[in-house]
Amino acid sequence: MSEQQVLDCTGDTSTCKGGSVIAALRYVAASGGLQPEAAYAYTGQRGACRSVMPNSAASVGAPRWLVSLNGDEGALQELVASQPVAVSVEADLDFHHYMSGVYTGSSSCGQNLNHFVTVVGYGTDGGGQEYWLVKNQWGTTWGEGGYMRLTRGNGGNCGMATYAYYPTMDNS
Repeated sequence: MSEQQVLDCTGDTSTCKGGSVIAALRYVAASGGLQPEAAYAYTGQRGACRSVMPNSAASVGAPRWLVSLNGDEGALQELVASQPVAVSVEADLDFHHYMSGVYTGSSSCGQNLNHFVTVVGYGTDGGGQEYWLVKNQWGTTWGEGGYMRLTRGNGGNCGMATYAYYPTMDNS
């Protein structure tokens, strides 16, 4: 689904000063879905909204603004198995400087939730380390092409299994 469409068409988002997950979910619900990434490619800059585009990648119903996960990674895994999920995390200095590998975070990571990322999947690396695949909004020069592999199986590293925000998918 197109991140660029959200950036272009949501009034109160900005590229480096944060944005509103709730505003993004409201837009997605009001517009009936998002275009596929291939049809509305990411440029990293806000542009004019191309709002009248048929064939959305997914139709959505009412957004779920906030679901408290209380560290339940199993609940997060169930959500992520069906769709991308926005979660709040603590983006501390180590998080900012992440380059590659499975990130374990600092011992205090998760005490100050100050950033949103999108959990797009999960897996296990060659050494057996379970991880969440997280997409950040800091561009493709951050992390592994704009993504991070964040340790899974420890109750929600950096607070990521605390709160989830996601649109409910319309199955009609």
